[in-house]
Amino acid sequence: MVFQLGHFTWRRVLLFASAVFLFFIFIFSLTPITSPLPPYTGPHEIGILDVETEIQRRVVHDAKFKDTGENAFELNTLAITLYYPSSLPVAPPSSRPWARPWLPQPVSLIGEGYARLAGVPRLSSVFTFALWLLGSSTVIPGVVDAPILSGVEKLLVDESGGASGLGKILKVAEEEHQELKRDEGFGILPCVVFTHGMAGMSQSYSHYLGSIASHGYVVAAVEHRDGSGPGTIIHYPNGKKQKVWHLKLKDLEPNPLMTELELKAAQLAFREAEISETIKLFAQLNAGEAPIVNLKPDSPRESLPGFKNRLNLSAVTVAGHSYGATGAMQALDTAGSNALPINGGIALDPGKESGPLNKNIEVPVLVMQSGEWTEKQTKFYDQGWHFDVVRKIIESVDKGWFMTLTGTAHPSCTDAPLIVPWIMKLVTGTTLDSRVALREYIDTSVQFLKYLQTGEKKRVLASEVTSAAGPLGEPDKRTKIKGLYGADWEIHVTP
Repeated sequence: MVFQLGHFTWRRVLLFASAVFLFFIFIFSLTPITSPLPPYTGPHEIGILDVETEIQRRVVHDAKFKDTGENAFELNTLAITLYYPSSLPVAPPSSRPWARPWLPQPVSLIGEGYARLAGVPRLSSVFTFALWLLGSSTVIPGVVDAPILSGVEKLLVDESGGASGLGKILKVAEEEHQELKRDEGFGILPCVVFTHGMAGMSQSYSHYLGSIASHGYVVAAVEHRDGSGPGTIIHYPNGKKQKVWHLKLKDLEPNPLMTELELKAAQLAFREAEISETIKLFAQLNAGEAPIVNLKPDSPRESLPGFKNRLNLSAVTVAGHSYGATGAMQALDTAGSNALPINGGIALDPGKESGPLNKNIEVPVLVMQSGEWTEKQTKFYDQGWHFDVVRKIIESVDKGWFMTLTGTAHPSCTDAPLIVPWIMKLVTGTTLDSRVALREYIDTSVQFLKYLQTGEKKRVLASEVTSAAGPLGEPDKRTKIKGLYGADWEIHVTP
């Protein structure tokens, strides 16, 4: 009996020691698995700033939470992450100043949010540990609260190789150093509002958005409070805090009973309200009439006065991925109005289960799909195949592009393939290098944003249609063109 007990004890010790050994092997092997985010693709250093501001309270939908009876879609504050070009010189990778952790704080909030989303709330500590393990060492390149780029500096670092001319530079300098004669007081930095996908977060696309900003654009990534993300915290001016978790139908009062489609419609309406508030914030920053009260804890605000007269409010583009792409396309329904003065839209993998897509689009729009999203066809709300629905919508737009970046998957435009490339490659089965994919997405997006300003089509945007029917046509008629970084694009619709 004693021998058996002793034998069992040693066995337990051996198993425990083996587990610890394997655990440390896993920890130390993370170095080649996780990778730092690469430098941005544009010529400017970027500034990053988390901003949360109080806005006029409104209830977007009258649905209420079952547990508390409170409004589920009440908008009180707007939370965004700003990515913007800075006047600071670009630092080499070895000495580049870092902005903030890639994971939002506290990590436990996001861990619990994903555990709830997965239907296993009791395992929140496991999800939190996994997030910390894979993301704790990742930081977003840039400078927190850096000074914003001036018009003169933008022209001096013009990507055309200095073709702007001294006369143009002096003209901008004169405008910036004297009282502006134009009533609008607009600067020369175009703006972009970005809306994330289902179960995503505002910083999940930091390389894509930061790179766009590094080319001379001010980008606001919205931290949505519509119940589509894993978790977020609302900070009220009186110091009160409120957690917002991922929302499901069972969390709402059954009277009146909502359908899944009605829930998505309410969330998209909430997102549209947040997009509108973001554009209002752009206008407030550009006017510089009143100081912005930043409710985000430990987030500075010294750079905000520098936004005065720097933003081009006649050039505001809305962009999004997946659920956010559906929301971006919906926002284009009222583009050009006073509430949403939007000049164009970028949609990355428009959602397949996010509700019907808006067909009323009168501004230029660019739709970029991943190879996975195009190849795996699904029926779309009794309207036909998803690919065909998207194609017909973009064909009806006066100036629309619809294209596929082959060898990519749905998450290819996010940071995930850059941070854990081998894991994402194994899970998604992508054949295109993750860095090449992001560069192609970024370059085509920047070319589209430039087109909105100049009307000039370059690179992929200048291509003719190579495959109108895509996966629904004959395989031998599906031809491709090369992007700037050598990847294959399949072009379905052009203006």
